[in-house]
Amino acid sequence: MTQKSPRHRSKEEKSAATRARLISAARRLFDKHGYHNVSVTEIARAAGVTHGMIHVYFHSKAGLLYALIRDNNAAQIDTLSGSLHEYATFEEKLRHIVTVFAEDDLSDPQLMAVMQAYFWQWPAETEAENRLQLRQALAPLWQALRDEPRFAHRSDAEIDDAVEAFYGIYSHGLRPAVYTGASAADCADRIVSRSMMLFTGLSQPASGAGAVAAAI
Repeated sequence: MTQKSPRHRSKEEKSAATRARLISAARRLFDKHGYHNVSVTEIARAAGVTHGMIHVYFHSKAGLLYALIRDNNAAQIDTLSGSLHEYATFEEKLRHIVTVFAEDDLSDPQLMAVMQAYFWQWPAETEAENRLQLRQALAPLWQALRDEPRFAHRSDAEIDDAVEAFYGIYSHGLRPAVYTGASAADCADRIVSRSMMLFTGLSQPASGAGAVAAAI
């Protein structure tokens, strides 16, 4: 089977290829030099395009970094969507979810640190978009909690709160990989252990309005 030559590719294919080159170049440069020490001109040069292409596809350097985050989230969603059914118990599902997240996020710890630092700087509309995608990424955990008999007495709102608390545990649990060189497996073990403390509390009988807050 022959491949299309560059001159015979469609406009959509050329656009996708340019976007992919920019994301790849940005990933390399952000990892090596840090987000704030890389210019759009340097990214464009590394990708073999003019710096105006960054504005065409991503509007800004910040938009390019968010595209990296969005692509990472999408990859995790795809991985989990077809694999969680292979695990029987809630604990097995939780470990699988954490392992998929951690191995992907910590494949490049320094870049992950750059991405997490950016979370505090992006505009409100980007935060809203990211929270929607994050909700998709965490949907398998939400469903695993909802399907587990020991949490049947909890409302959907309480499950929402538990998932959000889990994400706080998860995000904090990545820090040893950045600062002390811990492996993704070590981070995952610690995250699972702390998360099970959270979910054990969630499984206890509700005893008033403060019960879930106390568990979390």
